[in-house]
Amino acid sequence: MDRPVDPKIADEDDIDVFAAREGDNSKYVIAADAPVLPSLASRCNTELVVKDDGSSMVLFDAPMPDAVHWVEYDMDLDSLTFVTWRGAIFSLGMKIHKPFRKYLSKKFEIYLVEMGEGKEMRMMDIVPLIVRRIGI
Repeated sequence: MDRPVDPKIADEDDIDVFAAREGDNSKYVIAADAPVLPSLASRCNTELVVKDDGSSMVLFDAPMPDAVHWVEYDMDLDSLTFVTWRGAIFSLGMKIHKPFRKYLSKKFEIYLVEMGEGKEMRMMDIVPLIVRRIGI
């Protein structure tokens, strides 16, 4: 026995959600080749250091794939996302531990430090830290 079809639902099923619509603004569409790169922790040894005054740094032992423009800290998702000058993004690749959360949100910048063999520093950069929290 078939269930009767509600005409309102049948009409909604016929809508092509992927078809171009009149008045769409295509300049806001993300390009198909916009890269989302593998996480930093998946490419190299990575550590996040946060002091009680909010000063923070990411230590890593391999070059970044591109120069980082800023870092976003999402307090709701407990994650760091790096945004490069070319628009590529990649995550830290590890969750921000609970004791670090309130301190990491205190500052407006973060240090990115590439470490070499032993304790030598190869590169250091200071980039803006954008903190997002919407309370979900």
